[in-house]
Amino acid sequence: MAPKLELVFTMRGYLDVENCVDLKAIKSGPHRAIVPINGGFIEGSGLKAQVLPGSGDWILTDPTTGVSDLDVRIQARTDDGHSLYVHYNGKLKANDKVDKVLSFAPDAKTTNYGDHEWFITPIVETSDPKFKWVEESVFIGQGHFIVDSTGSAVEYQIYRIVN
Repeated sequence: MAPKLELVFTMRGYLDVENCVDLKAIKSGPHRAIVPINGGFIEGSGLKAQVLPGSGDWILTDPTTGVSDLDVRIQARTDDGHSLYVHYNGKLKANDKVDKVLSFAPDAKTTNYGDHEWFITPIVETSDPKFKWVEESVFIGQGHFIVDSTGSAVEYQIYRIVN
């Protein structure tokens, strides 16, 4: 019997445009960009946490295929003072919509889930005893971009894999 997906969280992280580092081609090959994340949230399944500064994405992109390997670390805190750490790897396949958002073009727009191939495999750790189940779970997420009055953000629907 195939496993099922249970939607458990929405996670959003706002990109810190001013402090992005673009190394372009490194070692005569892939392109490296480091994108700080300066705010956002993780919500769902009774959990509500704010993304803290110091979070970020260390992106490695193959310029011949447009496929990016994501290496993201998110730190967050709940209203009652508990901490969360989310680390995920993933794949994002670029297209025109992705390129506009990541170049911070003035005509960049919010995208929809499914507008691009973008999947992650988050691992979650927490100090909150009510949510220790996240440390025993396997997750997969699907991403899209948000462009709003706050700025540009990545947003994911995070699913728990269940029997």
